[in-house]
Amino acid sequence: MDKKINQLIEIAEFAMEANDYAHAEKKYINALYLMDNPKSEEYQKVVNKLAKCYAAQKNFAGAKECLEELLFYAKKNKDLKKESEYLHALAVNTRCMKEYDLAALMCEEEITFRLTHFPDDYSGLARSYYEAAMLSLLQRNPMKGKMNLDKAKQYADKSEDEECQAGIMRGLGDYHFTLNELERARDSYLESHALYMKNKNEEAADELLARLKRVEGAE
Repeated sequence: MDKKINQLIEIAEFAMEANDYAHAEKKYINALYLMDNPKSEEYQKVVNKLAKCYAAQKNFAGAKECLEELLFYAKKNKDLKKESEYLHALAVNTRCMKEYDLAALMCEEEITFRLTHFPDDYSGLARSYYEAAMLSLLQRNPMKGKMNLDKAKQYADKSEDEECQAGIMRGLGDYHFTLNELERARDSYLESHALYMKNKNEEAADELLARLKRVEGAE
């Protein structure tokens, strides 16, 4: 890539680290303006960074445009792995836009896609079912939410990905807490906390401690 483009991207990344998202957005857009091939992998990487920048600013409409463009090229290039990633990202982004019914449909599409093309990607399927569970709960369908959470846990356990397992257990804890099943919530949170500590994710572990205090306060 051109030196000036690289400099713009570097400045944008520094701005992202400093939480100066508006500045990062400008630099990413300037870099894209100077790049003349939207089909190139380099261009699409910057679009992906811009999508994350928009999401950090809660500009989910902007993120959606970026993700739809990325999905279009993933399909065109028959890159199934990227297609699955962008299907997931779009479902999450649509949930953030509070379009829960549409997000749920997108999540179902993603799960079908993963089961068809990547049935052994247990971490990916765990994340997909977890997202489906969150959407079911937002749609006030706790039974379906629990079914999806159980599926997510099954795949997370198969994956041997402890970060993934920790996230699912945190979700199960949230589910049980919502239903006032405090003992089960505590057990899930404790398991999640232990996994995060084992993997030295102290930030996530601290969040679990806050959840455990919330359980104690509700007893």
